[in-house]
Amino acid sequence: MSNNFTADFPEVWAKEQQIVFYKENVAMKIADTSFKSEMSFGDTLNRPYRSSNNPQVYTRGTAITINDKTDTQEQLSVNKQYANGFYIDDFDKVQSRYDLIANYARDEWVYLSNLVDSDVLGEYANATSTVDDGSIGGTAGNGISLTTSNVLKTISASKKKLALQNVPISDLFGVISPEFEDILVQYGAGRDTTMWDGFNKDGAIMDFYGFRLYRSNQTSGTAVLSLATQPTNTDTVVIEGVTFTFVSSIGTTAGNVLIGANVDATRVNLETLINAPATTTANGVALSTENSNKFLAQVSAVDSPSGDTLTVTYKGVWTLTVSETLTDGTDTWTAAKQKQHNLFGRKGAVTLVMQSEPRPQIKEVPDKLGKNILNGVLYGVKTFTDGAKQLVNVELQSSAF
Repeated sequence: MSNNFTADFPEVWAKEQQIVFYKENVAMKIADTSFKSEMSFGDTLNRPYRSSNNPQVYTRGTAITINDKTDTQEQLSVNKQYANGFYIDDFDKVQSRYDLIANYARDEWVYLSNLVDSDVLGEYANATSTVDDGSIGGTAGNGISLTTSNVLKTISASKKKLALQNVPISDLFGVISPEFEDILVQYGAGRDTTMWDGFNKDGAIMDFYGFRLYRSNQTSGTAVLSLATQPTNTDTVVIEGVTFTFVSSIGTTAGNVLIGANVDATRVNLETLINAPATTTANGVALSTENSNKFLAQVSAVDSPSGDTLTVTYKGVWTLTVSETLTDGTDTWTAAKQKQHNLFGRKGAVTLVMQSEPRPQIKEVPDKLGKNILNGVLYGVKTFTDGAKQLVNVELQSSAF
């Protein structure tokens, strides 16, 4: 016979809930936010740019050709608005050991701020210059397989691209992924270098070759699906854990994509569902609420009929994970074109107007003993023509990450 004292053993609760690890934001460190005071009202910021003409050869005694000048207007629209909310009952608040409102409100605030960051870093797509494998002696159009042997060349090529646009080589930044940072640290190990001189200044991880570098898990990812052959019924493609299933009869399962009259039509059906993930049509079944909300804010797809490809862009994902179970072995995600887009440039190149920053609001619920905690953000992001020249899209091959 054995003793049993389990009734005497107390359960102990930690004083604090477990740590939530957030993505760090860098948007406010690299973007131009100077228009905030001017945009305290209204929904559009106008910034025109001037036309330019090359000098002409002058012949003495002859008339100079008088050139016409034209100003072109560009606009930033404050049109990005996101919100979240949750309910906490008063009795739950009383009996919980933890401050539920404060803890969850902090989480929701960070998630909204992350959307702003991903939109700013997503402006890589509007950069005038790109550094890819072709920029460092490889194949143009492919992502760079970053190593300690080519990391310096990659950063040098970024500065060269800016210099070729006549951009002043001052106040430069680079937003790099953890993978990029890892290679750069390995490159610097054992060298007599000042690459860490800027460590922890305004959140930067280091200064290197004139760039103040920030680490981010919110860089954008892209992937190219080659689909030249009609899929077979129940073939799938998976984008960041979300499954799309090709079917001969549409059914009702979330993520179903109808196989069209030909492969081009099938790709368009997939493109349509990715771009409108909350909408069920005759050719596609809407994703779950959780997945459609994620895709609505972050994901887009573009079909290329001539290339038999579909390019998927996922902002803020850092490294886009994709897979497939396509019957035809030649149809797949192209490894060299799975890219992570690190952003280099000059501070202020991207314009960010924050009209309403994330700020939790506690609302009494009339017919309940509790409160709704609501939060929202209203902002606009734009890279104007002059800003585009000050940005470089640095493409790394991410299929091996």
